[in-house]
Amino acid sequence: MLRKLLLPATILLLFSNFALGQDFTIDAQLKPRFEHRNGFGQLRPSNSNLDRPTDFVSQRARLRFLFTDKSEKFKMGVSIQDVRTWGEVNHFANKDNGNLHVHEMYGELFFTEEFSAKVGRQELVYDDHRIFGSVDWAQQARSHDALVLKYEKNFKLHAGFAVATVGETNFYTPLVPGTNNSYKNMQYLWFNKKFEDFKLSALFMNLGLEQFDPTINNPARTDYETVYQQTLGAHGEWRPGKFGLNASVYYQFGKTGVAGAEKTIGAYNALLELLFKPSDKVGLILGAEILSGTAYDADAGDNNSFNPYFGTNHKFNGHMDYFYVGGRNPAGGLTDIYLGATYKVNDQWNFYGRLHQFMSAAKISDGTNEVDSNLGTEFDLIINHKFNKYITIQGGWSGMFATESMQYATTANAGGDHEKFNNWGWMGLVIKPTLFTTKK
Repeated sequence: MLRKLLLPATILLLFSNFALGQDFTIDAQLKPRFEHRNGFGQLRPSNSNLDRPTDFVSQRARLRFLFTDKSEKFKMGVSIQDVRTWGEVNHFANKDNGNLHVHEMYGELFFTEEFSAKVGRQELVYDDHRIFGSVDWAQQARSHDALVLKYEKNFKLHAGFAVATVGETNFYTPLVPGTNNSYKNMQYLWFNKKFEDFKLSALFMNLGLEQFDPTINNPARTDYETVYQQTLGAHGEWRPGKFGLNASVYYQFGKTGVAGAEKTIGAYNALLELLFKPSDKVGLILGAEILSGTAYDADAGDNNSFNPYFGTNHKFNGHMDYFYVGGRNPAGGLTDIYLGATYKVNDQWNFYGRLHQFMSAAKISDGTNEVDSNLGTEFDLIINHKFNKYITIQGGWSGMFATESMQYATTANAGGDHEKFNNWGWMGLVIKPTLFTTKK
């Protein structure tokens, strides 16, 4: 009899706690995506024996738990996800490849209604995702281990702090970019103010990176030194009516390299977009973006290549990810001029198309002589269909019409054949139900 009463009593107790200002929500997400890659991210190889397209299905399965206690001024979020490619784990295996991991696990304490501190693993997303983004297109997405102090009332001011180590060590151990993490430490300030038709943001980031120092003769432990570089800039959005404007500008400075190999950073990023929405169904965009690069004949001590370190770079510069994704940063930078349109048929169907013209922002060479700055043209098309309240069906196709100069834009394209047609197609599902919630 006691056992029969214990379960309903416990449930009633939980719901009585939630009634006193506690909210609890469980969301799920499943994102399987099929891709046909035939020149995605890099030109198809000139060697015909290696020139074979690939097909695969990647998948994200995510559970998100969000708890809020208004009386205690506390919020906690946990996001657990499994990221895998179909077939990478044998169908009869008794363990996987470590696909399951924590995407987010943070706590946020509200000292007042305006001031809070959020600590733990979390997504850092600001403005148009150019400098800080969630990279939600990638199945694993991006999150940071950080402390973020927030003030949000008439304006927003965030101060973020992050440090990274290889683990609990008794002595200094270098954190090498590309093997452990992308930075040793990071600090940033973000300011945002909303007006009636205008939003303005400003950002400053200080980034500490480990660099190899050959003068420290101890390759076992202390042959790296932390050097610092800074990013400073602003982003604005203006929406007075049918017309709109997006603009941003960022400047990077500081140092890279140590011990006789130092380089002075002087790089910039500028974006301008003109928007026109003639009706509720149609949207048009004309834009241009420049990410500065280092000319092939620049002085040895100069680094003029802008790096959008933590942005959702798949959103910019073409969906085929030839630039600034997966370490494919062109030494000569990039100029991207684009024209796009969206068409909303109804609440269930919408279409997206964009045409990009790519050029190198700085002089590039074939190893001996300067080559033309024109890199090629890319066309992207996306179709979205909202099947029901839980399921969205998505698909897309992209084609790259490259020039010979594209072969020299990034190291990924070395050995590629610009005369071959490079294309990429994909189709996926986004399934997002709310499994449980106490919110009304």
